[in-house]
Amino acid sequence: MKKVRAIIYNIKDNKPYFLILHRILRWNGWEILKETIEPGENLEQALTRGIKEETGLNNFEIIRNLNKIEKWQKDGIDYEIAATFLVKADIDERISLSQEIIEHDDYEWAEKETAITKLTYSETKELIKNLEI
Repeated sequence: MKKVRAIIYNIKDNKPYFLILHRILRWNGWEILKETIEPGENLEQALTRGIKEETGLNNFEIIRNLNKIEKWQKDGIDYEIAATFLVKADIDERISLSQEIIEHDDYEWAEKETAITKLTYSETKELIKNLEI
């Protein structure tokens, strides 16, 4: 199953803040946005759809592809992050978590150190830790 991932951020008071989501579907913990690529979609189309569906954000800009991929297997299913994008969003825009499929029950705009502490997976923690904005 191929996915795209978004590190959604904004700068406030000269500090980066990252949008982290509290996941409750299939596992509990904090993550950054991931979206499954649907047939016929390119990476940016899947990313844009995922951001709108999962957060309700409309005011965002794809800054760049970080060229970070990741592969893992869980419950006999192969997963692949085909791309990780840095996305700048409006920190003041209202977040509306998806109501279709309840994946997340909470979110936070977190400073870098808070995000690193809260995120569940070490690979994601490293992405944020090493990110140059």
